[in-house]
Amino acid sequence: MAAPGAGGSPLSIAVIGVDNMAESLGFYQGIVGMDVIGEETLRGLRFAGHWRMPPETRVQAVLLQAGESPVGRIMLMGFVDPRRERIRARRERHMIGFMNLNFYVADINAAHRDLSAKGYEFWWPPRQHTLSAGVGQETGALLEGPDGVIVNLVQLDTTEKSTRTGQMRKYFLEHGVTRTGYSPVVTSAHGVHSRDKAVPIYRDLLGMDVVIDEPLGSAEERTHWTFLQGDHHFGKVALGQPLNYNAEDLTPFATAPNIGYLAQAFEVPSVEEAQTYCRDSGIEIYSPPDEIDLPGLGRRQCMLVRNPGSGALMQFFEAG
Repeated sequence: MAAPGAGGSPLSIAVIGVDNMAESLGFYQGIVGMDVIGEETLRGLRFAGHWRMPPETRVQAVLLQAGESPVGRIMLMGFVDPRRERIRARRERHMIGFMNLNFYVADINAAHRDLSAKGYEFWWPPRQHTLSAGVGQETGALLEGPDGVIVNLVQLDTTEKSTRTGQMRKYFLEHGVTRTGYSPVVTSAHGVHSRDKAVPIYRDLLGMDVVIDEPLGSAEERTHWTFLQGDHHFGKVALGQPLNYNAEDLTPFATAPNIGYLAQAFEVPSVEEAQTYCRDSGIEIYSPPDEIDLPGLGRRQCMLVRNPGSGALMQFFEAG
């Protein structure tokens, strides 16, 4: 099947089940600086069927976007359901499924001080990393975000335009900074059992390109990372396969109405063609194409599938 768009489709929306909507908005809107572009109470048989929920299901859904960018958005979904539980209940640090959201930040030390003062827990202070030749240097810090979602803040240090980091830094500072000095979602990290099984749906259906593919980490803890990029500097996907350690498989819990990172969502030209690709490739279809409402985007054809390399949910919705 041909790629769906010139240069490939980047991550459009990270779908998150929320515990407390005000708290989650306080982070993504108040701190990251994203704007609410749609808010609705969703219900009905089509919506419930899409998420495999009872017919009476309803949810408060809020879509956030950084400026005019249709890439790296956040959909917060607060299901009204007493059965909700946290996907990442024990605060695991190694997992199969969607692991974290990465945001670029203009000043990571200032962000670390500000967020620490607000009570957010960092795994460690900002650390600088030297990446492979031609990539450059960056400083990163992981924190515990709302709803058990791990957030990775990254400051791009290298300024040389010949490096990937220098090019991304230039784009971020010129086009991607929110009113609070952050970017949209730059990368969604996805822990997988098998890169060989996980990559094709991103590459062959969504048309994303592999831009980094190498083992990283220490002798005690090595991960093979595969980064895929669409037609944008933001909305990348990073696939992490553990090489010498165990990771908790959280994908059985990463379904509605639970709390945490539920699905990666991608805009495609034709959901019917996406369905055909998945059927021909033996990919599990979690919910077949149907029209449902997406806050801020209107009624769209949508479907959900399970990534064959992990079992994590991927949502495809048709371009408006």
